[in-house]
Amino acid sequence: MTELVVIACIAFDHRAPADGLQRFKACLLQCPQVERAMEVCGTYDLIVQGRCCDVADYNRNMERLRQPMAQFIARIETSFVARMMDRPAASEENGGALWLPCGDGRRRVEHRLIDKIMAEGDYMRVHVGDWTCLVHDTMAHLSRELAGSGFVQLHRSVLVRITFIDRLVHDQRRWIARLLDGSEVGVAKSHTHDVLAIMAGESSMSDALSAKARPIVEAPAEVNENPMKLTS
Repeated sequence: MTELVVIACIAFDHRAPADGLQRFKACLLQCPQVERAMEVCGTYDLIVQGRCCDVADYNRNMERLRQPMAQFIARIETSFVARMMDRPAASEENGGALWLPCGDGRRRVEHRLIDKIMAEGDYMRVHVGDWTCLVHDTMAHLSRELAGSGFVQLHRSVLVRITFIDRLVHDQRRWIARLLDGSEVGVAKSHTHDVLAIMAGESSMSDALSAKARPIVEAPAEVNENPMKLTS
């Protein structure tokens, strides 16, 4: 029987006694349905991942926790994971490459050097460090080309290398990805489960991602603006 994977984002009532709050968190971690929990900063204080048999089982467990939740929790937002995504091994990340158009032809760019891909009309702009190029392709095709290379789609127009995400911020009921180049990208609701699964799958996501150095690439003298059809 398929189990239901649950991600709960919890904001504590900071008026509650500190010792009672610590006991509540310790008790929560002892629940057999809870797999892991992460203390975070921002809108929420704790993200919990757990498993239930089905929605009815989830509701029964929540009912048992109703009294302590009312005492210690100010807000809780629950998501049910549709698909888990595992970070590929380093050998997988280094294995593929795309041939991208440049001023005098094409250059081979390994998947691990690509930071992000952003849709621009009928074209896709591929960002590799400070260098970019336009390719006449679709996001769906490029997503398939980069499958297994450590990328996540934040919404239909943006595909990002996971290690290029500096942090994920929850703001006004939506998630925002802050990238290492300083830009921010909103996470579409249809992709929120994938992003939360990545957060739950890494014990200290912010530390792990910020420790990754940006790849150094040799940039051409000028950005190529001549769109060409990408061939694998």
